[in-house]
Amino acid sequence: MVREDQSGIWTNFLALLDSIPEDSIAIAVYVLGVLIILWCWYAISKRLPTPLGGITWIIVFAVIATPTISEGPNSEVAPAIFGLLFGILTKDTPLIWSNSALITFVIGLGLIIGYLWSKYKINKNIANSSTLAKNISPL
Repeated sequence: MVREDQSGIWTNFLALLDSIPEDSIAIAVYVLGVLIILWCWYAISKRLPTPLGGITWIIVFAVIATPTISEGPNSEVAPAIFGLLFGILTKDTPLIWSNSALITFVIGLGLIIGYLWSKYKINKNIANSSTLAKNISPL
């Protein structure tokens, strides 16, 4: 129910939404939703132990942000978990395997990148501490 003095504002707002293509709205909502969910999960995962927090963040990222290979009008903005669930509900084995393989690939890639990043940070900290030790006078 819209008040009479606000009907013009509501009409202008709906006209603005009608002028934006549907695909742009869907992609913007998907990307914004993924960013909000990952930001909220980061707030949770930073309180977990270091490797566990990073691993859970990678898993949440893979489940939410991995694109699906399903067919349909809006399938390009659907995450692979929806394709996986749809495959399970329809008992479509190739759809199940392909979407679960995509999710597993993103998890594996994230774990490899996380491992390499942790090794880089450790080596950087060791190099910084040895440089500081050399600059300190023995007296």
